[in-house]
Amino acid sequence: MGKNSSDDSRESSLSGKSSDYYLNLIENSKDIFYLMNAKTGKFEYVSPSTTEISGFTPEEIREMGMEGISKRVHPDDLGMVEKKIMEVLAEKIPPRNFFGYIEQRFKHKAGHWVWFGINRTFLIGANGKIEAVVGNIRDITEIKLLQQKLESSLNDYKSLYNNARVALYRTRISDGKLLECNETLVKHLGYKSREKCLAEYCSAKYYTDIKRRDELIAILKEKGQVDSFELKARRLNGEEYWIKVSAKICPEEGYIEGAIWDITTSKILTRVENEILELVMQGKCNKEIAFQLKRSIRTIEDHRAHIMQKLGAHNLVELTKKAIDSGIAPEKI
Repeated sequence: MGKNSSDDSRESSLSGKSSDYYLNLIENSKDIFYLMNAKTGKFEYVSPSTTEISGFTPEEIREMGMEGISKRVHPDDLGMVEKKIMEVLAEKIPPRNFFGYIEQRFKHKAGHWVWFGINRTFLIGANGKIEAVVGNIRDITEIKLLQQKLESSLNDYKSLYNNARVALYRTRISDGKLLECNETLVKHLGYKSREKCLAEYCSAKYYTDIKRRDELIAILKEKGQVDSFELKARRLNGEEYWIKVSAKICPEEGYIEGAIWDITTSKILTRVENEILELVMQGKCNKEIAFQLKRSIRTIEDHRAHIMQKLGAHNLVELTKKAIDSGIAPEKI
């Protein structure tokens, strides 16, 4: 049986209600919706939310047209996508591959920049050519500012990591291959560059006693972390030195990460010699140190000579470098 007039009337009514419903959604959406005639480059529809987002009324946007809008886009954001859109519209031929989403800054009517996230698609006519461009624009300013803050924080973190005075590292659990490190570790190990250090260094090869690494791994697997674990290691040139390790294990990711302190100085110097070295690094002369420790100047001189000999330093500059590598910060030099 064919449709009667009441069926047609009901479908027409439903269609009208559906159109009203979707139009109401668009009119009240926080996003900007628009329809642009591909032949004229004029906006045939711009939703009311444009006023809140851009500062311009729908009427003002329609008067601007595509050309006027482009003039308010940040120069750095006018790239190949915009150029491609104009070329496509000029040809009136739908592209096979088109990047429909872009992000760009738009100059608000009040003068400040607003970030737009724009989705666009083409409406194709019966003849296979583009008749219109339909799109929606979302204000993503807060998201972009948050991303910038996160990137800035990440850069700050990387700077702090790379410039930290303590040696920081990440190694593979299985064989001790170095996965990440900062510049302080590079200097401790005796490499000239971080890239070379990452490419070549494997901690398991530089333990003076490989059993100590096994002990370290066992503690990490049992407790998840370790603090102030002391052991002896070798630098690239074969020189042995004492280190103190604090680390945690991440078994799911397969790595260990932590910090290393060179404690060679404290290990090979006596308690008094360590105390004298710290005072030397504070810029105190032999007379001042003797007075503070209630020792003779000659005794202090002898201790300083022993310190220089034990650390292999021939002058104050070399002694300062050795002390800094051991974590003693000079107040004066």
